Amino acid sequence: MKNIRSGEILCVGTELLVGQIVNTNASWLARRLSLLGISSYYQTVVGDNPARMLEAMKVASSRSDLVVVTGGLGPTADDLTMSVAAKMAERKMQIHLPSREAISEIFRKMGRTEVTENNWKQAMMPEGAFVLPNNNGTAPGAVIEYSFEGREVTMILLPGPPSEMQPMFVDQAEPWIRQHVPTSFKHLFVRMIGIGESKAETMLLDLIDGQNNPTIAPYASEGEVIFRISQLFDKNDGDITKQPDLTAELLAEVRNRLGEFIYEVGDRKMPEVVKDMLHAQRKTISFAESCTAGLLSDAIAQYPGASEVFKGAIIAYDNDIKTNILNVSSDILTEYGAVSEQCAIAMATGCRDVMKTDLAISVTGIAGPDGGSEEKPLGTVWLAAASADGVVTRKLHLAGNRGRIRRVSALQALDLARRQLL
Repeated sequence: MKNIRSGEILCVGTELLVGQIVNTNASWLARRLSLLGISSYYQTVVGDNPARMLEAMKVASSRSDLVVVTGGLGPTADDLTMSVAAKMAERKMQIHLPSREAISEIFRKMGRTEVTENNWKQAMMPEGAFVLPNNNGTAPGAVIEYSFEGREVTMILLPGPPSEMQPMFVDQAEPWIRQHVPTSFKHLFVRMIGIGESKAETMLLDLIDGQNNPTIAPYASEGEVIFRISQLFDKNDGDITKQPDLTAELLAEVRNRLGEFIYEVGDRKMPEVVKDMLHAQRKTISFAESCTAGLLSDAIAQYPGASEVFKGAIIAYDNDIKTNILNVSSDILTEYGAVSEQCAIAMATGCRDVMKTDLAISVTGIAGPDGGSEEKPLGTVWLAAASADGVVTRKLHLAGNRGRIRRVSALQALDLARRQLL
C-alpha cells in the first residue's frame, strides 16, 4: 500500500494572487493535514494560467507524496484545473456520467430546465480518477494517482469555495488519505489568556528545549497564547489505539505552571467556552458595549444555542444612550468621563437591570486613533461584570490599531465573564 508522509497545498486562482480574496483554504488544509499526520512543507498560489499551473503541479509532484489542489473546478473559461491535472498525469479527459446526472438534478431543483454547455464541463474527469461528489455545489472533485520522475504521487482536486471544499475534504478525501498514512498525530491545544507569549514560553522553556515525543510549541494568536502538544503514533509500532498516550503527563506539567491562565484544552474558543458555561449553569448574559460596538454580541451569537443564554446587547456608543437607556448618571460622565471605572460599573449594572440577566458585561474605552490624553492614553479600556454577587472591574492598557484594540477588548470582556462563572 502506498505510504503518504509529505503533503503540499496548491491553491489556484488569479483572485488570490491579486489579493481580491483571502486564501483561507491554505491555512485550513494545513491544519487538517497536520491532524492526519502529514508533514506539509510547501504552499503555493498560482493564477489561472495553464502553463504556470502545470509547472506548479510538476514542482509539487517532484517533492511531495500528496498534492492538494483547490480552485479552478467551475464552469467558466478560466476554470482549468481538472484539464491541467489530466495533462500532468498523462490522462485523457472523459465524461463522468454520475456527475453529469448530479449537475442536471441540481438545475432541476433550481427550476432551470436548460443546463448551459459550460456547466457540463464540470462532469469531465481525467481517465481513472476517483471522483469526489460535491454535495454543496456543482463542481465535483477528484483523486488522481500517477507517477512522476520515478515517484508515486497522489493529487486531490477540490473546489475553491470553502463551503464546498471543507465538507468534501472531511467527508470524502480524509477517509481515503487515512488508508495511506503510516503515522497519526494526537494534538492538544492549550489556550491561555492573561499572559504574553514570551512570558509563557519562558516558563515552559525547559519543556520546549527537551522535547522529543510528545512535542510542545507556542502559537501567537491575537489577545491570547496557544500551545500545541503533539504526539506522533506510528502504525509500524502496532495498533495506534493500543499505544500509550504520552500527552497527559506533559499537559499536567503545563497546567502546574500556567494553570491560572488556561481557559481551554481543546478546540473551543473563548466565546464558545463562555456560552457553554452559561448553558451548564442555566444563566443568561447581556452586554453594554461602547468601543466594541457589537463585537461581543457577534462573537457569542456565532455559536448554536446562543439564544438560550444571550438575551441581547445595548450599543451605547453615544453618551445619550448611556444616560437614557443604561441610566448612567450625567454626574459620572461629567466628573469621570465615559472611559472610567465608574462609567463601566454604571453601564454593567444598568444593562443587568434593563435586560434582567444573571450577568451583564460592559466595555468602554479609547480605540483611537484619536481621543487619547496623558491621563487616558489610547488603548485605555474599562470592563465591568455585574451579577448578583456584585460588580467586578478590569482595566486594560492595549496597544495596536483601532481594530486590534476593539477585538482584544471584546476577548478580555468575555474572559471577565468566564471568570465570574468559575
